[in-house]
Amino acid sequence: MQSASSSKVGAAAWLVGPAFFGLAAWLWFGGGGVEIPRRPDVPVDLRRLSTAPRRVTIGDPPTIRINNYERHCNDCHQVFEISEEQRANRMQHQHVELQHGINVQCRHCHDARDMNGLLLRDETHIAFAEVDRLCAQCHPKVHEDWVLGIHGRINGHWDPAQGEVRKLGCIECHDPHRPRTPAMDRLAPLPGPHTLRMGEPAVHGELHHPEERDPLRRAAQGLGASKAEEHR
Repeated sequence: MQSASSSKVGAAAWLVGPAFFGLAAWLWFGGGGVEIPRRPDVPVDLRRLSTAPRRVTIGDPPTIRINNYERHCNDCHQVFEISEEQRANRMQHQHVELQHGINVQCRHCHDARDMNGLLLRDETHIAFAEVDRLCAQCHPKVHEDWVLGIHGRINGHWDPAQGEVRKLGCIECHDPHRPRTPAMDRLAPLPGPHTLRMGEPAVHGELHHPEERDPLRRAAQGLGASKAEEHR
């Protein structure tokens, strides 16, 4: 009895392979199936995927080119005394508009003795490249998050061994004179995901039956777009 039972199991095992091949052939050649709906690709402007800083700084010390010569802050500010009273009638820096809390005067951040750098509250002179130390005086919690990588952005590789990793500085996202700009300006969102199972995002009251949001189900039931249109 045991040998007869074993022979039956062995014979059944030989049928498993051909059965799978037969099923595969049926699915490939004659399974019919449902035509999967395809949506046109949504073009995305590659500039919206840029990892470049939102602001481009002008160096340390800040450098501009005038009459084909590179000029620094002290080239002008060592010639005359800075007067906060005349700031409203200044001939230069007219684009600067201070909207930074109680910091309403240039000397609150800039070193009037050496305009090629910045000044901390204890009158320590620091370079523009160390601007995060200046920001940390009033924004210690945000600065701590920035150091930990929670606030701001880091460009490069997750693994430093694979390439350069660079943490963007405060003024590469925030205008120091108007910190809410441009870092906190609204950005247009990129197109959302449109997977086959999610279907098109339904507007409130657009589709009364959740199953009709599934494009595969609609296609299988012959509903197509026309059925969905009835509920609009």
